[in-house]
Amino acid sequence: MDYGLKDAWQHIFRIGAAVSVKILEDQKADKIIGRHFSSLTPENAMKFGVIHPEEYRWNRAEMDSIANYARKKNIALRGHTIVWHNQTPSWLFLSDTGETVSKNELFKRLEEHISLLAKHYNDTVYVWDVLNEVIDTDNGDSNGFRLSPWYKIGGREIYEFAFRCMKEASPGTKLFYNDYNIENGEKLEATLRFLSGLLDAGVPVHGVGIQGHWYYNYPDGQILRNAIERYAALGLEVEFTELDISAYEFNDKRIVSEYFPSMPEDRHQQQAERYKEIFRIAANYPAVKNITTWGIADNHTWLDNFPVPGRKNWPLLFDQEYREKEVVSVLVETGLRLRDC
Repeated sequence: MDYGLKDAWQHIFRIGAAVSVKILEDQKADKIIGRHFSSLTPENAMKFGVIHPEEYRWNRAEMDSIANYARKKNIALRGHTIVWHNQTPSWLFLSDTGETVSKNELFKRLEEHISLLAKHYNDTVYVWDVLNEVIDTDNGDSNGFRLSPWYKIGGREIYEFAFRCMKEASPGTKLFYNDYNIENGEKLEATLRFLSGLLDAGVPVHGVGIQGHWYYNYPDGQILRNAIERYAALGLEVEFTELDISAYEFNDKRIVSEYFPSMPEDRHQQQAERYKEIFRIAANYPAVKNITTWGIADNHTWLDNFPVPGRKNWPLLFDQEYREKEVVSVLVETGLRLRDC
């Protein structure tokens, strides 16, 4: 049997990718998904401002297409995302008179939003990212909470409410907190405090999504092991939910004349080593349930426009022509070897 990633690793964790309808309509992408991926994440289609742009108008066409594709292919979906400070419509935080909406009304609107999402997608979603990026230790309050409209109006209570409401609407689905840079430093500590507080209050939190927007030279193994162990010690599952390995560091080569014309061989090799290390470490922890890349191939990646607009990046496991990078076969072999141990 000619194994892909999903079959090689199915005994340990799911292998996922973020997708759009445009990607799913590409025959090359469809072939890769069928061979390598056992879960999908809607890249943007389920975000509040996209799927619910006005109070009484829903825009479910793209999300329905993704969900129907997942049903047809028998692929699990990650529900991404409910509460987020970005891509959120302005109507959500305004009353009918244009004033800031009341706390009670915001709770009501969130409950209605959750109820409809659950109604349409519970049959294929196995995990909901209930909260996304609510911790901001650089510019947040003294407890590390991001000063978003959600928090300014609803306080910490709206975060607890979101989980409880999602649990009621989707009782058989895992509920996750998802965020970036939560594997190390002050943000790790703030996230652990937040999640511990939720769990102590009996809030139904089942896991944490570590986004994994990382670099060819970061993170090292000890950072990853420490993060997984500390979240697992709370009884939480762990997923790497938005993994991509940039050819650049965040502040690296921002001048046009310094952009790489193609992926340098040394960065290519360092990227491969980073992927191999992440998979090896994750395999040692039963708490890790999924590794999802933020995209499928290098022809479509958000890193082409962030943090430097128009700077080409090559962060994924498949190149711009949807060809497997060499590291894919190594990862398949590693998964099969672990299966046979």
